[in-house]
Amino acid sequence: MERRVPIAAGVTFAVLYGVALATVPPLPRIGESGLAVVAHINDNATAMRTQALLVAFAALALVVVLSHVRSRLAGAYAYMFTIGSALVLTKITVATWFTAGLALHPSELGSATARTLADVVSMSMPILTVANIMVAAPVLLAANEGRFPRWVGIAAAVFTVEQLIETITIIGPPGSFISPGGPMNIYLGGPLFVAFFLALGVALSLPEDGGEDTDADTLDAPTDAPDETGTGPDAPADESSER
Repeated sequence: MERRVPIAAGVTFAVLYGVALATVPPLPRIGESGLAVVAHINDNATAMRTQALLVAFAALALVVVLSHVRSRLAGAYAYMFTIGSALVLTKITVATWFTAGLALHPSELGSATARTLADVVSMSMPILTVANIMVAAPVLLAANEGRFPRWVGIAAAVFTVEQLIETITIIGPPGSFISPGGPMNIYLGGPLFVAFFLALGVALSLPEDGGEDTDADTLDAPTDAPDETGTGPDAPADESSER
């Protein structure tokens, strides 16, 4: 039963977060005016609040996945994972505060305020890459130690490298592929983010490699077989004793 929990949480997170991302078009890019942001919010205010609700439930499911991953980690990198997990959840939550807050009174929203807050949300995406690396790197190291399947280690390596490259979006120019909150963050980093945590949920539902099977084999092994010295219970009696 316990092994079903992580995969259920991983699938729940992937579905809810994926639907949340698809519910609302991305905010106008950083090169667009504040009036464009105001128009976007007025057109999508209800959907933005629905998105916030979906993200809230997705975050709960993500906590379950992260908690089960943490139980397989040990040493200093386990603390790194804990800090990274807290940062991931915090950044998701804070970004949602701004997007949902903008949608509360869209008709009264000024263009300068809308543009400023939208810029904050846009910058949260590049900064999230650092927290993602703090989560993925310990998983990669744990997979090398056999605590996770090899394919999880490959997925963690791919996600870590991509997120490391994606940090360039912090200084990306407006209107480019690598601009903050632009196509690289949304269409490349976003799907990889969802897929990685879904993969963790699936991996956690599988039997853990290591000593469990070995211990079971040891318990099932016969204990009454004679050893090489002939001292087992089935060894022939000493001829001298028979005399």
